[in-house]
Amino acid sequence: MRYVLDTTAFSASMRREAGLLTLLKDYRPGDIVTVPPVVAEIQFGIKRLGNSSKKCLLLKSARDRLLSVISVLPWLPESSVSFGKIKADLEREGKLIDDFDIAIAAIAVSHKCGVATSNLKHFQRIKDLEIKSW
Repeated sequence: MRYVLDTTAFSASMRREAGLLTLLKDYRPGDIVTVPPVVAEIQFGIKRLGNSSKKCLLLKSARDRLLSVISVLPWLPESSVSFGKIKADLEREGKLIDDFDIAIAAIAVSHKCGVATSNLKHFQRIKDLEIKSW
């Protein structure tokens, strides 16, 4: 099974966090991917720092390095269907989460992927979503 790095996992990978790297070493190239909402959240975090800071430059380099070796899955028509179902289910249960987390899960589901995350509190609420954590 392929796994989508959510924002927490993508960030941990950029920081070369040991626990995540240990988890990822068991997967082949192509088994680890990400999605546009994650790239958008990472971009937002970097832009908040200002373009000239040393930290900004280091994060841009880490982001670019990671994006050079993993694919970004597209939002498919099926992703919209999954998004609507997931959000409606969560709302009915009174367990809503951020729309970006729902979008990450919806894209993963539409591509038959799981999600790698440390944000278990949110992603465990989504039925039938395979989750890996470190």
